[in-house]
Amino acid sequence: MLRTHEASGSASHLPRPLVDGGRVALPSRCRLLERLVEETAGSAGKQRLTLVYAPTGYGKTATIADWLGDDSDGPLPVFWVHSSKREPHALWDELAEALASRSDYVAREGADPLSTVMRLARGLHTAVTLVIDDFHHATSAETDMALAELSAESSLLTLIIIGRGVTLLDGPLVSATTRVRLIGVDDLSLTSAEALELTQSLRVPESPNLTTALERTEGWPLAIRAALNLGADGLYSDTAEGRIWADGPAAHSFDPLANLNAFAMASLEIMSEEARRVILAAAQIDFLSVNQIRSIVGADEPTVSETLNYLTEHGFLMEVTSTGAPEYRCHRSVRAPFADYAVSALDVAERKRLYSSRAHEIAGTAPFTAFRLFCAAEEFEAAEITLAQNFTTITDEVDGAMRALRSLSEEVLLEHPTLTAALLFLENPRVGVAPSRLNFLLRVWQLGLQRRLPEGASTPPGPIHLQLLCEAMVLNRVLGNLDDAEAYMHHIEGRLAPDHVPALPIPGGSDSESPAVLTGNGSLSVFYREVAATALSVGDFGRARRNLKRLRRRSERKLSTPWHGFPHASTRTVTDPESGGNWLLAALSELAFTDTIDGHIRRAGELVHEYDEIVASTKAQAPGIAWVGIEIARAHLAEENRDPEKLAVAVERLAPIADRLEPWPLLLIAEAASIRDSRGTELALAHLASGLEDTEGRAPIPKAWCKYVINFEAMLNSSIGNLARSEALLAAVPSEEPVFRLERARLALFSGNDVEALLIAQSVGDPGTTKRQRVDRRMITAVAAWGCGRPTEAINSLASAAALIDKYFLPAMLVSVPFEQLRELAVAAREAGACDIVDALDAIPEKSRAYRYEQLTEMELRTLAAISEHRNANHAAASLFITAGTVKKHLASVYKKLGVRDRDAAILRAGRMGLLDGLPETTA
Repeated sequence: MLRTHEASGSASHLPRPLVDGGRVALPSRCRLLERLVEETAGSAGKQRLTLVYAPTGYGKTATIADWLGDDSDGPLPVFWVHSSKREPHALWDELAEALASRSDYVAREGADPLSTVMRLARGLHTAVTLVIDDFHHATSAETDMALAELSAESSLLTLIIIGRGVTLLDGPLVSATTRVRLIGVDDLSLTSAEALELTQSLRVPESPNLTTALERTEGWPLAIRAALNLGADGLYSDTAEGRIWADGPAAHSFDPLANLNAFAMASLEIMSEEARRVILAAAQIDFLSVNQIRSIVGADEPTVSETLNYLTEHGFLMEVTSTGAPEYRCHRSVRAPFADYAVSALDVAERKRLYSSRAHEIAGTAPFTAFRLFCAAEEFEAAEITLAQNFTTITDEVDGAMRALRSLSEEVLLEHPTLTAALLFLENPRVGVAPSRLNFLLRVWQLGLQRRLPEGASTPPGPIHLQLLCEAMVLNRVLGNLDDAEAYMHHIEGRLAPDHVPALPIPGGSDSESPAVLTGNGSLSVFYREVAATALSVGDFGRARRNLKRLRRRSERKLSTPWHGFPHASTRTVTDPESGGNWLLAALSELAFTDTIDGHIRRAGELVHEYDEIVASTKAQAPGIAWVGIEIARAHLAEENRDPEKLAVAVERLAPIADRLEPWPLLLIAEAASIRDSRGTELALAHLASGLEDTEGRAPIPKAWCKYVINFEAMLNSSIGNLARSEALLAAVPSEEPVFRLERARLALFSGNDVEALLIAQSVGDPGTTKRQRVDRRMITAVAAWGCGRPTEAINSLASAAALIDKYFLPAMLVSVPFEQLRELAVAAREAGACDIVDALDAIPEKSRAYRYEQLTEMELRTLAAISEHRNANHAAASLFITAGTVKKHLASVYKKLGVRDRDAAILRAGRMGLLDGLPETTA
């Protein structure tokens, strides 16, 4: 029987490696011993069938012999039976001979050997251990089932079967009725620590190649022996302590990696032609199916079976556990040299057929691996279809997808725009990618979509029609064709979920298209995100949030769903929960960005905090440049909080991609608003103008964000009294949009026309406006109504505005209307008990406050212009044909209206207000 753990010594007293007939026996390990002595046979306390099953070179026989010995005459006899390749059926005769001396049953001459063995087992009167070695020579369905039955014949019989291959013993047909303890490759392989301990005990010098070689062996003892070349007397010598490193002349040429490669190539030499073709094919791809092996061998089934058995029993092919048909991978210890050799041994056409057949087999279960293989086989149509159906899954694997896509020619990218879309998606966030490269890909993408959708959406649908329409939506958004992008958006969203929304006419679209609900699609996450981004670019905040919330729910489901591992054929590295975490960050980022634009800064701040918590506690990263939105939100949150340090953090993080940052104007606005708070409105306006002129460091202003820039610049100009510039800006934009109607109301307010300001502001309702615009409308209405002598309306509007400012956290809105009039109103509102913002107003720095300046008369303007040119009252009076006293009188009025005390301050302020435009710069 098996020895006890105590009888076999502790781990600290394990024997050193010993040379035995040119082979080195590796030390036995206590973890393996624990597997050998475990009891899993229930109340009987005995394990009746133990299967030691592994390819050659794992020390199966030596391991069992070490623990059991071969004492057939002792009190616990152990009988060894060796199967023979020449006489596999002699097994039963040998078993009968081994049991005969320990059984009460007397065998009859000429009786059936199998029946005899069963009766002998039932008649055992003492415990017996039978070890059947080299069972791979005798295994068959009938023999395996008979041995399983034999193991149950007597509680006194322990059966241990050793082999490189079995037919049924390791499967559920046997284990359904028989307790089988399997000692396999995992048990017999050396761990990394054990391999290191071995090299240290041998005193083998450490090197990078040694480390790499040991990693490649995957603990296969035979491969380890080959890498260390343990049988070479020139490298090792026998001492009293055992076999150790000799450090002789041969040691200078010692290279474990080269030894491992030589082992592989030598193994290739002794293989049959069929086995050689199969193993070279296996070295080219990750897994090989039985059907592919049949196709490669191209012979009858017995030859296929013989070839497969040879490769698996010798350890070159490893069977991969799966729920379907068995598949095989090339052992890592030999894969690299076999793969290199296959480049010259297999022609290009053969390799492409190999890649293609494998890709078609696994496209449904391992799309990322199939996509890579389709690209390698140059089946780009199949690659594009696989990518379109699994865009999120494939692009999650950034490095692997990038390698496949970067190798494609321009013509391939033109013909298959989805491949270009994925390449753009992956290249865009990379700092080292030049803008010219991105512009080139964008142009190729545009031309490719024109080829595939020559008639727009009315082009006859194909297998990836919806994906192409989504790409057309994104392209139109990027190019500024927002009307077309919006039409595509409505059409696509209606096909992403059962609750179809009314669709706008799609450009050239067909009304007869059937809905295609993509609830389980591997591209759904990116569909949701792109629809939301398009909705945001056209100001549809409700639609943007709806799709981002869908993205969030989908991501959270991935995170919460138990992960059962990758399919056996998959080469993915990003799990579904990891992908869910990444896309959850994308959803949070875009939601925060949406709330920032909409004006709900408080909720944006909560999302920023949630985003940061996930990043700090996990390894999640938002895909592509989906992280940009969170930094824009962080910048605006910092501006409202008057926190320049956090603003600087956001700016610094976005700086590396400034040349491709689509919403960069919104970051510039946050910077300018922060400068307004700390250094004054004039400098904020200067920073904005400088940023807008920096065409080298930034992309052109996207059409979607133009109105935000115009609105902000007009507001700043109105705040400093440059009404002419504000009016010019507003003259070039649509007058019906709420954002510009409110800006015209602000312009009227700063012009002193309270009635016009009130009428315009009151004409703008809450529906269709952002939260920021709702606050703006109430602020303008409050100050204008106060100026019109309507205190009740003014106080009510101010109280409503103050409530929204607190709700949405928009304190910066307090500087968007004339300060003096607003403070006067605020005092009245506090006295009326409506709201109290007086302290908040007083906290606004003096230079950041907005003032309403009284307009200068024509003569006052002429006088100011003359004094700025001549710098002398007498000379100015002469140029105007008036007296010096009249000049001084007009200047006094100018000083009062502009809120200054002297001539130089008046000239400076007038210049900033645009009142001196047209004069030489030196006189200003």
